Amino acid sequence: MHVRLSRAKGLIALLAVGLLATGAAIAGTARHAARVKVVAIATPDISNDYGWDQQGLLSAASAAGTFGAKLTKLAKSGANFIIAHASGFDTVAARVGQQYKVPVITYDIPTMLVKNYVSNITTQSQQGSYLAGILAARMTKTHHVGIVISASDPNWYKMSGGFAAGVRSIDKTAKISFAAIGPAQYSDAAGGKRTANSIVATGADVILTMGDGATFGYLQAIETANVGHKVWMIGDIGNLTPIDTHHVFLSSVLWTFTNAFKAAITDINKGTYGTHGYQLTLKNGGISLLRTKYIPTSVWKEIGKAKLGIVNGTIHVPDVTTKAAVLKLIG
Repeated sequence: MHVRLSRAKGLIALLAVGLLATGAAIAGTARHAARVKVVAIATPDISNDYGWDQQGLLSAASAAGTFGAKLTKLAKSGANFIIAHASGFDTVAARVGQQYKVPVITYDIPTMLVKNYVSNITTQSQQGSYLAGILAARMTKTHHVGIVISASDPNWYKMSGGFAAGVRSIDKTAKISFAAIGPAQYSDAAGGKRTANSIVATGADVILTMGDGATFGYLQAIETANVGHKVWMIGDIGNLTPIDTHHVFLSSVLWTFTNAFKAAITDINKGTYGTHGYQLTLKNGGISLLRTKYIPTSVWKEIGKAKLGIVNGTIHVPDVTTKAAVLKLIG
């Protein structure tokens, strides 16, 4: 997966305080508990971003509910499973998990494993964006698609590379424009609008957007585009359909953490937690491409065939984590 950076240094300190408080409240009891009864989650930003934070909360609530467990914010005491929902939290989360004997899940680093106390989630998000690339290549009318990212984030590069490969599997000569808001502008809606406008101005009419809070700026830019033709938006992680009042939201590369959280809780209850990590993939449903009413049936069938090829290994999607590698795939 990606190295998801915290967007404020103070947030790491806040997480540390919350973890310490929670850990102190349950130290000496959680290590003897065989069953997860209370799940706590810490998120780095607003809970209604239609992206990373919202998907994490919804997935955590679903997973907790499956086991009859309660979901709380981190500041509440009594948790015996903690979701540190940002890789910027990884170091402090892993330390506190071991210190207070509380199972903690982190992100992006597959080697971050400590029996009973620390495990991780990684993704194969490029698999979903490959499918989005096929969709973009079939829907573009200008023979020109775009990519906008909110940060120098390895997972955004991973998705960008998968998207470029998907486009190229259909159209070897289509133009692909690429732009970034900045090094860590995850929540920069104004920057998102400005950067998306710059991509629209190049002639791209289907744009893959990655950003968290910056997504609101992308949506505003695309829905107000005045270029004489339809411009489509493909999102990431969450589903913007409820706020798509201008009918420009074509699809999204969805990330769903529910099954990963369920598997983690199952392992905690069995006493096998911390011996392996968890992945979001097309095969296990952690990664998927959203179908909206704007996608023609023929195109969706083609996407379905490509999905099958990825799952069975006959289609190999490049896994790149740098801007240089993305630009090479774009050509």
